[in-house]
Amino acid sequence: MKLTSDSKTLLESKVLILYILDKINKPINNDSLFKLVLSVKEMNYFYFQQFVVDLLDTRYISSHSIENEPIYEITDLGKESLSLMID
Repeated sequence: MKLTSDSKTLLESKVLILYILDKINKPINNDSLFKLVLSVKEMNYFYFQQFVVDLLDTRYISSHSIENEPIYEITDLGKESLSLMID
């Protein structure tokens, strides 16, 4: 998958990340989230990181650090957006 691929593919990848964060319903570290995403869809790590940054920038997910490791969770805004895009 190219990062410059069609917007539908990019959106599907971001929705997948939101979906996983919503379903696990607890904070998760970067590596664990990436492994879960990989179990569903093949994705380059660097693309994954860009999607996470985009979701953070739009405030669909939030992040904090524990022992210098990023921990992510879905925000209320992310849950609202996910419910609109889930189909």
